[in-house]
Amino acid sequence: MHIFFLVLSIILAVIAQIFFKYFSLLKNDNQNLIYYFLDLRLIIGFSLYFISALFYIISLKKISLSTAYPSVSISYVFIIILSHFLFKEPLSLFKIVGSIFIIFGVSLIWK
Repeated sequence: MHIFFLVLSIILAVIAQIFFKYFSLLKNDNQNLIYYFLDLRLIIGFSLYFISALFYIISLKKISLSTAYPSVSISYVFIIILSHFLFKEPLSLFKIVGSIFIIFGVSLIWK
């Protein structure tokens, strides 16, 4: 069950990053910073990150930190893939090879 919370934590953190990227694309035509920082994308991103942190803490009750923390790096792979499709960011050979190394490294940690 604690692995489920770790996976959920990683997924929510990835989704939060996507909301942060969408927020970063926002043009601030309004001079009032309060309206800028009350943007729904930013609020959703922070909320998802907060919930992600709570699930991560729950997962740490049974999963060692030396296993859980490196496992979070799998989120980099998801971000690379999602960024390519959602934001048309380039998917280079180095990113693909690096992602393979990350997946391989995380799989070694769980052995």
